Amino acid sequence: MLKKFVRIYDEVEAKVLVASLVFTVLIIFLQIVMRSIFNSSLSWSEELARYIFIWQIWLGMSIGVRDNKHIKVEILFQYVHGRGEKIIKIVATILAIFMCGFLVWYGAKMTNNAMTRNSLSAAMRFPLWIVYLSLPFSSLVTGLRYICVLGDQIKNFNTDAEAPVEG
Repeated sequence: MLKKFVRIYDEVEAKVLVASLVFTVLIIFLQIVMRSIFNSSLSWSEELARYIFIWQIWLGMSIGVRDNKHIKVEILFQYVHGRGEKIIKIVATILAIFMCGFLVWYGAKMTNNAMTRNSLSAAMRFPLWIVYLSLPFSSLVTGLRYICVLGDQIKNFNTDAEAPVEG
């Protein structure tokens, strides 16, 4: 059941990211047309594109974990192999989980602060808490993915083969 939920979430996440990218390109294209042809600009287009981009970046962090595509410093692996390498990877994953927890906690506080103050964006008068929500939401999803990775790392600690990364 959990794997089915994860598979559905993966599909929804990918579709949301693709749709938001297409929408952002259309907004920016419309802004270019308005400036070039009509010598007028849309006051809200750049701000909306920026807020969509923020959500894209934070949601993309989760996909990076799912696909094992995050940048890593692997210089230690030239000198450490076998169990030592696996221990370093486990420690790095635990640190990533703690970092995600930190981002969820303080991102939620920041989001709550924006809600309490009723902060609005400059051009669109859009509630900023919706933009800020991208941080705790995406960090939570990313942290859950890292927990799955950690489970696989621990489960495969005594095997020779490296565990595939699953979401």
